[in-house]
Amino acid sequence: MRKVARPDLVYSKPTMCLHCHLIVEMSHQREADPVKGAWNCPRCGHLYPFLHWKIRKQTQRTTKTPIAA
Repeated sequence: MRKVARPDLVYSKPTMCLHCHLIVEMSHQREADPVKGAWNCPRCGHLYPFLHWKIRKQTQRTTKTPIAA
């Protein structure tokens, strides 16, 4: 049986499900609410709410180097 990509779903990169411990492509509905939506494991059905994912904006970090006197 082949896996067919559905146009109404968004798929993640291969990610390990912390419930069934398999590496799968999580999915969610294309029009999912950013606050109440969740990624869904296709194997066990475990839900990962979007609010639990910590995504940082890509910014340049500057580090202060101590000046030796």
